[in-house]
Amino acid sequence: MTGPGRLRGKRVLITGASSGIGLDATRLFAAEGARLALLARGEAALEEAVRELAVDAVVLAVDVTDRAAVADAVEEAVARFGGLDVLVSNAAVGAFGHLLEVDPDDFDRVVDVTFGGAVNVIRAALPHLRESRGAIVVTASLLSRVPMPSWSSYVAAKHALRGFLNSLRVEEREQRSGVRIAMVHPGIVDTPFWSYASSATGRKPRVVPEAYSTRVVARALVETTVTPRREVVLGGATLAFDRTFLLARGVAEQVLVGFDRWLHSGEQRSSDPGALWRATERPQIEAGIPARDSVVTGSGRGLRARFGAAANLVRHLRAVTVTAVALRHALRLPLRERRGPALGGKPAGPYERAST
Repeated sequence: MTGPGRLRGKRVLITGASSGIGLDATRLFAAEGARLALLARGEAALEEAVRELAVDAVVLAVDVTDRAAVADAVEEAVARFGGLDVLVSNAAVGAFGHLLEVDPDDFDRVVDVTFGGAVNVIRAALPHLRESRGAIVVTASLLSRVPMPSWSSYVAAKHALRGFLNSLRVEEREQRSGVRIAMVHPGIVDTPFWSYASSATGRKPRVVPEAYSTRVVARALVETTVTPRREVVLGGATLAFDRTFLLARGVAEQVLVGFDRWLHSGEQRSSDPGALWRATERPQIEAGIPARDSVVTGSGRGLRARFGAAANLVRHLRAVTVTAVALRHALRLPLRERRGPALGGKPAGPYERAST
């Protein structure tokens, strides 16, 4: 693969590299000339991704919640490269449903992977990043800054991750280590996260037909690696809701009530147990949600690209309006939480320790 080469020779470890943003980021970092180590739960999916992208990469099939295995994997990457310059952290999983609907094991698993897993990788990589005065670049989320009903475990993990990274940044500043820490906060993105998430309701959430493409986020990860910024709220729509929650919390919370009802109006049955307890079988970047570039922060290096993104936004908002009209009765009614034993939970037999 060819590209501008701004990261030529840089030694980069990417977690969550077998799907979604992490997989798309792998493509762009390779195009920039980086030397790659790819970490995710499924070895088969990682190997297939390497073949499809035609990249030369170290494959590390590791569960990020296994602290000892993570430490060994980081040491393997460092031994192969002679050091480490950049850690790009993406691994995350989700469980859909209200708190009393979600199995406690599923809730804890989301936090363990999304927050604890990131901490494990950063802890193992930090000494090497100090040696190279390198960078930690993290796919955080708008949900590290605002609430979201029916995803409370994921939101809790992302809030914890943001607090951890901001605290770590101060520690590294005090130590004068030269390690730079950057967070990218996207909104809704077209990734397999939505189809991989475990569901306590027995149905997949209905996703709004308006999302950013993975390429928007992957590009931002590359750009913040080249020129680190503390936090980047990615996209005009994401920034608008972030500011609304900050300045008019009551309005934002009422919007979230309606959004929660929208999510629960989905009719498609979910797979069990989703991606919490098993590995991704094959690499997949997108989930088929209508996606677009960002009008504000996208690749619009010219007017044509920006106009294209704006036209897609208008089409998506039209689809949202049509669907909202069709769902108008459901969106007015309070949700009936599922009663009885929670769906999901840790499988009784062996499971694949892993992370997406």
